[in-house]
Amino acid sequence: MKRPFLALLVLAAASAARPAEPAPAGRSVPGLYVDRLPGSLAGTWEFALDDTPLGPEGLAALTWRPLEVPGSWQAQGVSGHGTAWYRVRFELDPGLSGPPLAFVCRQIRDADEVYLDGQLVGRTGSLPPAYDKGTLVWRVYELPATLTARPGPHTLAVRVHNPGPRAGGILGEPTLDTVSAAFLKRMRAEAPRALLGAAFASLGLFSLFLFVRDREQRDFLFFFLATAATAVYVSTWLSVWTSSSVPLSTLFRGNLAATFLIPGLFLLFFLAFFDRATLARHRAFLVLSGAGSLVCLLWPRVDDLYYVLAAGYVVTGAITIDVLVLLWGDARRRAPYARWLFAGTAAVVLAVAHDVAQDYGALGDPVGTVRLFGPVYFVYMASFLAAMADRFAHLRMAASTDPLTGLANRAVLFDRIALEIARARRSGHPVALSILDLDHFKRFNDRFGHVAGDRLLAAAARALQASVRDTDLAARFGGEEFAVLLPEADAERALACLERIRTAVAGLRVSGAAEGTTVSIGLAVFDPLERATISPTAWLRQADAALYTAKARGRNQVVTAVGEPPRSSASGIPMVGPRRRRPSSTGTAAVPPGSPSE
Repeated sequence: MKRPFLALLVLAAASAARPAEPAPAGRSVPGLYVDRLPGSLAGTWEFALDDTPLGPEGLAALTWRPLEVPGSWQAQGVSGHGTAWYRVRFELDPGLSGPPLAFVCRQIRDADEVYLDGQLVGRTGSLPPAYDKGTLVWRVYELPATLTARPGPHTLAVRVHNPGPRAGGILGEPTLDTVSAAFLKRMRAEAPRALLGAAFASLGLFSLFLFVRDREQRDFLFFFLATAATAVYVSTWLSVWTSSSVPLSTLFRGNLAATFLIPGLFLLFFLAFFDRATLARHRAFLVLSGAGSLVCLLWPRVDDLYYVLAAGYVVTGAITIDVLVLLWGDARRRAPYARWLFAGTAAVVLAVAHDVAQDYGALGDPVGTVRLFGPVYFVYMASFLAAMADRFAHLRMAASTDPLTGLANRAVLFDRIALEIARARRSGHPVALSILDLDHFKRFNDRFGHVAGDRLLAAAARALQASVRDTDLAARFGGEEFAVLLPEADAERALACLERIRTAVAGLRVSGAAEGTTVSIGLAVFDPLERATISPTAWLRQADAALYTAKARGRNQVVTAVGEPPRSSASGIPMVGPRRRRPSSTGTAAVPPGSPSE
């Protein structure tokens, strides 16, 4: 039993003592070997926290030490800030010398220059003395084909400036990839942010349009400002700004200023939406929000704003807690929209907590690969806009509709009359206007009560709606009076419609009343071929005078006006109608042409 065991020990010792196999053909120096794309350059690099006025030609004079990439140099025990150099040697597989290659890195803090074999291939931001901060930008630098096609080792040097106080260095994983693939990956990664920014801008423009239509709805204005600030915040993360003339430090300032502005503007919107008073603590929040944004835009040294950023998170947290407490109280009182807005606010809080923890490296992703605030906040604000639009529609409906009958009110009627007069003048087609009054309605109310009277009004309104076309307008004129506007209808067509209404109203019965009532109707037709124009008030006087005559002649009938409108509706005017007969539930009382008003 011991011999097989001893044999195994001898074989293991021989294997351990066997010399290493030679390096692959073409690999002449130790270091990174890239044999596929994308090829990672992560690993141990050389690092020197120092600078040389000679640039890459003076690197030999620096004192180097090993450092792991990606990662900040402060996190690896190198204290201090300023300008530093990274250097790594790599060798490309000969099969990769065909397509153009690019150096790719998600984040380098804060400004950088990249050299390949001593030749500058790209920079983001600017190093001192004209320092420009490029922290938020995804780097893609095309490498010269004359260098990458050359066999043998290459040296990649990265000059980084980090003024502090945040840790700096190559924070994203550096890779080599084809130029087309690198730009495509960056575009795919940033496309959701671009679309998100455009979506926020669209929400804001829609709310601004609604505010312009009704200046009293201030919540739409504050919603526009909040979504516009969010669109700015999202867009500052896009690399497209590197091809513009906008300084990258300005983008960074805008990003932090939006961090202060968004919660303050949202607080204004929230208070306006729920029609709440602005308390002393709310004013304090708004002052801090505005002051913080101004500091971010105007403070001389841009990197000092990291100290202010913590205050922005505190203000955001305080406003969020206040909003949650108010929403929780509203939800317990079952206020409209409060419950699902409370749940949405809680989701936004969790998303912000995730992103803040990410910023401070607590989640192991300092470059911010997955940011939750933007999409969660968009869904939240879109839900808010839906609630605003729903409430706006109800307000518009309440402002234009009679609450008892559901018909259009007097304001809508007058607007529509003016519109139909102008339309008739353009088209040359007649338009009919009638005023209807329930007969002996006060007697009905006194006998059966106001509840039954309200039921009768609502039933009469339904009868009107069922008897007119979709293009016609039925409105409550006031009390027991209604109005019906019939576009492109001459006297004959209008009389047919109004007779249907008169018959329907005469047959109405409602709960709580043993009998119903009848309706008297006055009709006035405006024909632009007979008369050039007419004012809305004169037209209404003409229809009202016809109604007066219908009442005087025994009620429960339709009377059509002829001639010029009277100066007052109570004076009466000549009417035209069928021959007189006794009033009945289905008949029409009228007088021969030229008969005097009663």
